[in-house]
Order: sequence, then C-alpha cells, then structure tokens
Amino acid sequence: MPNRINAHRAGAALPAQNPLHLLHLAQAAIAYAQAVVDTGHCKDVLKAGYLAWRTESENYDEYIKRGSVEWAAMMAATADEYRHLRNAKSREYRAQKKLLALAQQWEGAR
Repeated sequence: MPNRINAHRAGAALPAQNPLHLLHLAQAAIAYAQAVVDTGHCKDVLKAGYLAWRTESENYDEYIKRGSVEWAAMMAATADEYRHLRNAKSREYRAQKKLLALAQQWEGAR
C-alpha cells in the first residue's frame, strides 16, 4: 500500500497561504507604516506653516476665529501644506484598508 500523506494535515501551506501571499501581507504592512510616518510628517509641516504665518503676521497669542479675514489669510498661506496632509491621510487610509483586507484574506484561508 503506497504511503499517502494528506498535505493539509502534514502542515503544508493551504493554497491561499503560500509565501507569496505572506510577502504581499508584509509589503502592505510596510506600506501602511510608511504612510503613517508620512502623515505625521505632513501634520508637523502644516503646524510649522501655521506657526510661520503667525510669526510673519505677528499673531502670536491671539486666537484666530474660523471664517475671519486672518483665518482666510492663514489658510491661503498654508494651502499647499494642507493639500499634502490631505493626500497623505488618503494614502494612509487606503494602505490601512489594503492591509486589513489582506490580513482578513490570510486569516480566512487558515
């Protein structure tokens, strides 16, 4: 009688658990971590832009009311920084969704 081994019982990888899928999961985790760092950096750059505008306009301790002329001027001066932050947040969100989807796929195949 030939020696038959059930590959699933012997610990062999299931079809969805091959090393390539694990590699994709690891790459998605790295991409997400990089996106989180990038978002943090963009937040810091935007805060620095706000501070620079306050320094140039000599609005050090004064509260700037949303919708005021000063607010509009500050927003115009930091529009590029804000756009970069918004894009970074979008990339982080997409990277997180991709990572979670791959993790669920990996767990579902186990």
